[in-house]
Amino acid sequence: MTEIITSQQFFLGLGYLAAGLGAGIVVYAATGAIAKIVSAAVEGTARQPEAANAIRSNMQLNVFLIEGLGVVGLLVLIMIVLNLGLKAVPTPAAAPSTAAVSASH
Repeated sequence: MTEIITSQQFFLGLGYLAAGLGAGIVVYAATGAIAKIVSAAVEGTARQPEAANAIRSNMQLNVFLIEGLGVVGLLVLIMIVLNLGLKAVPTPAAAPSTAAVSASH
């Protein structure tokens, strides 16, 4: 059976697609940054083995910060996905007070 997709469903689907792509980009960027840092640390340790402890501690600090940034990015995307389907609830118009109604009569 074919169903007609409304524009609201279409844009909701695009929102989910964008969130999925965003999550992939966040993970890819964090992984690439961590790989670059570890590669540079291994190369630095190979050039100066006596500085291995200092290089390792600096590398770990940066890796943890980048990993935390990736987790924050994923949490933001999860919050976006969870709020995509929500609709604004209209507030009822302010009803005239009984004092104003009785004064006009």
